[in-house]
Amino acid sequence: AASPLKNYNAGKVAVDLGLNVPTSNTYEGHSVGSKKTSPYAGITVGLGSNTAVNYKWNQYKNSGSNKVEAQQLNLMYKVLPVLDVYAGYVDSDVKLHGDSRSSGQVGVQGRVELPFLCTLWGRAGVGNKLNSYEIGLSRTLVSNVELNLSYYDNKFKDSAPGGSDVKTKGVNMGITVKF
Repeated sequence: AASPLKNYNAGKVAVDLGLNVPTSNTYEGHSVGSKKTSPYAGITVGLGSNTAVNYKWNQYKNSGSNKVEAQQLNLMYKVLPVLDVYAGYVDSDVKLHGDSRSSGQVGVQGRVELPFLCTLWGRAGVGNKLNSYEIGLSRTLVSNVELNLSYYDNKFKDSAPGGSDVKTKGVNMGITVKF
C-alpha cells in the first residue's frame, strides 16, 4: 500500500500503484518459490467528517500458477491528525486450490512526518481470517506525487488445503498520487 491520505475532506483522493518485490509465500508451512514482482493498487476517497473509504487489491505470485489475491474495503476514521482507525471486509483468494475466504477486520494506521526527509507510516490489522502489518516510508517527488517503500507481512488463516495458513511477506515499491 502507500502513505496514508492526510486529509479526509470530501473529494480528497489518493491513488496507489506499485509492485511487491520480492514476495515470499508459505503454504502449509512450506516455502514456495516466488516471482520477482507482483502488482498492487488502491484508492482512498475522503468522505468528510474525518471519514474515508479505502479499497486495496494485492496479488502475491509465486512459482507455477499459485498466487494469492486479496481485496479489502475499509471505512477509515481519523481519531487524531496522525492516527486513523479502520474496519472493513477482506476477501482472499488462494489460487492453490481456488477457494475464497472472507474476513472482517479492524486496524489502526499512523504516520510521523520527518520534515525535509520523509514520512514514516505503518498499519496493522486483525481479523477472523487475516492478520497483517506494514511499515514504510514515503518521499514527496512533486507536490502531489509520493514514492513509497514498505515491508509487509500477512497471514491468511485457514486458506490452504487442510485448513492451514498462507503467509506472504516482502517489500512494496510504488507511487501515490494525491488530489
